[in-house]
Amino acid sequence: MIGKIKEALFGQRFDLASEKELQFKIKIVLSKNGVAAEAEHRFTPNDIVDFFIDGIAIEVKIKGSAAEIFKQCERYCQFEEVKELLLITNRSMGFPKEINGKPCYVLNLGNAWL
Repeated sequence: MIGKIKEALFGQRFDLASEKELQFKIKIVLSKNGVAAEAEHRFTPNDIVDFFIDGIAIEVKIKGSAAEIFKQCERYCQFEEVKELLLITNRSMGFPKEINGKPCYVLNLGNAWL
């Protein structure tokens, strides 16, 4: 499923001015490619991932420090229902292949449309 999600988004040009607008556009692209994504999935009242699809937590980040982004993703990977995590970002940053034993992937929006 990660491959299908990345394939749907690869090559797309997104406006990166607003994270909420970006999330909306990503939802449209995923839907057009047959990927039904639940938006704003709540693990707890304070832990809300941008999208959740069959055990895959998808977080969209265009602002914030690398450390802040990692901490947020790390929190999501603590939940048992999360089996994999995909970070969608325009930030150039290192990211581990696993967090809490969960496989992690990054889709860099800047590189994806080149």
